[in-house]
Amino acid sequence: MKATVHYFAALREKKGLDMEEVDVRPGETVKELYYRLFPGKERDLPVAYARNAAHTSSDTPVQSGDEVAFLPPLGGG
Repeated sequence: MKATVHYFAALREKKGLDMEEVDVRPGETVKELYYRLFPGKERDLPVAYARNAAHTSSDTPVQSGDEVAFLPPLGGG
């Protein structure tokens, strides 16, 4: 199964990508996918999740063909 993952702000800088297609494990949730893709200190960010252009909870399963976005907090002034 494949899904498209979109990265924003600090996560985009960390990955060096705006988006990529990734393999998704059966039953994997958006939070589990995030933890797998970001095994380091990024886990401490209060990230919001989106699936198919709608905000979603962390326990939402990712399906083949989904578009997933990880939305870290934005700074500014």
